[in-house]
Amino acid sequence: MSRKAYLYIRVSTDEQADKGYSLRYQEERLTKYCELQNIKAVALFRDDHSAKTFERPEFQKLLASLKKNKGMVNLLLFIKWDRFSRNAGDAYAMINQLNKLGVEPQAIEQPLDLNIPENKIMLAFYLASPEVENDRRALNTFAGMRRAKKEGRCVSTAPKGYKNVKNEFNKKVIVPSEDAEHVKFAFNELAKGIHTVMDVWKMALARGFKYTRSNFFTLIRNPVYCGYIQVPAFKDEPEVLVKGQHEPLITEEVFYRVKDLLDGRKRNVPSKNTRREELPLRGFLLCPRCGKKLTGSASKGRGGKYFYYHCYPGCPERVKAEDANAEFMKLIEQINFYPESVDLLIDGIEQIFRENIFLNSFRSKQLREEMDKLRQRLNKAQELMLDGSIKPDEYRELKNRTEPEIDRLTREYMQLSAQEPNYGEYLKEGKTILQNITYYYAKGDVTVKQAIIGSILREKLVFSQNAYRTPKVIQAVQHICPTLKELQGYKNGNGSQLATHSSMVAGEGLEPPTFRLCLPLQFSLPPF
Repeated sequence: MSRKAYLYIRVSTDEQADKGYSLRYQEERLTKYCELQNIKAVALFRDDHSAKTFERPEFQKLLASLKKNKGMVNLLLFIKWDRFSRNAGDAYAMINQLNKLGVEPQAIEQPLDLNIPENKIMLAFYLASPEVENDRRALNTFAGMRRAKKEGRCVSTAPKGYKNVKNEFNKKVIVPSEDAEHVKFAFNELAKGIHTVMDVWKMALARGFKYTRSNFFTLIRNPVYCGYIQVPAFKDEPEVLVKGQHEPLITEEVFYRVKDLLDGRKRNVPSKNTRREELPLRGFLLCPRCGKKLTGSASKGRGGKYFYYHCYPGCPERVKAEDANAEFMKLIEQINFYPESVDLLIDGIEQIFRENIFLNSFRSKQLREEMDKLRQRLNKAQELMLDGSIKPDEYRELKNRTEPEIDRLTREYMQLSAQEPNYGEYLKEGKTILQNITYYYAKGDVTVKQAIIGSILREKLVFSQNAYRTPKVIQAVQHICPTLKELQGYKNGNGSQLATHSSMVAGEGLEPPTFRLCLPLQFSLPPF
């Protein structure tokens, strides 16, 4: 029977560079061999894939052709056995499969007569050598990547928001990419604790961020974004975080705040907005019958909607919102603050702010020092563990004790950082409002109105028989408002005047509790 053969050549990029195994070289060697040995080359198959498995496109085509045209060829020729396979177990299985198809695989530079049992020893050597080489290369690559991670370098594919580049030492590093702003946006929105992860993902998509939902959940837990590289556990070495050489996209505080939210330790749930412009006094009125807090709603009539403050089912109390709002506006119109007292109040509050900021700054410095000390202790223990000076179990125990304490200190630090507002702007706005309180109440929306009401009243109002019973105001407001002592009328059953010093609880003065007065100072002035 004449000999007919399929020719198979394979190469990978690194082999072309290191060993010269180009496809053209292999093709020339196989073609010349067939001419010399009087073998007819039926077809040539070229692969540029790894030989770790036989899941290679061209080899699968070759195998399918042999099955379809069984008996057409009786040889499969290649240069060396490592062109055929780099996995001994898979190679033996494929040799048996080819033999069943009547095809003999043969390497022209490492010829073996497999009918001789002793030659199978050489076959095992030829097949095992490339597999050992592959394993050694993989192990060296793994060790090199692990070493690079311990140095703080990300050498794998850059995470979303970064891109791979080489530094001045020709080493792989990561730098922010065009998606960095989207990643920052996502973390900062999540850190607010208002939106869910799904909502933030959709918001990021709307901004042009292209990332799948499942990958987004992985992204927001990756410490690489706050400047750390995660070194996975391996054998006796536990998982560790090392300071990265790359530029962080977010602060550690933001990352740990998001981590707390994801772990369910903290969540800011916004209250449902039920404010209506027609009902600014909702939440500030008490029922004169049962003492419960009045709510409000609209009723439909022939002329449209009519708004009322009313009690809950079971109590018939119900007053027109228009009348109650108008009577309260009369009270606001008669409020006139002492200019000197306003200045004194603002100066006192400013002093308290400064003292609090000083104390917060001092405590923040202490917290940073404590966190740095714990991190240094953990890093030192990690080095001792890697050097073999302490056991991995001892390091793991120290890590389990230290990391929760670092998290606790980080959360306290973030809370203190959030307590340093731009109080100068708030106080400036607040002073303007106090000097023009009637104007701002009349022109403001329901948010402004309720902020002003809450900053004046010490107790809830009672509206009965088209008049307010004696309202009790915060004593600090009384000190700076001369008209509150002389105002007449909003009569109750006895026709008493507004509360004066003698009828009120001991004064709060300008101590920290007067911060309630600052509530209206913390919104932006409306564009009237």
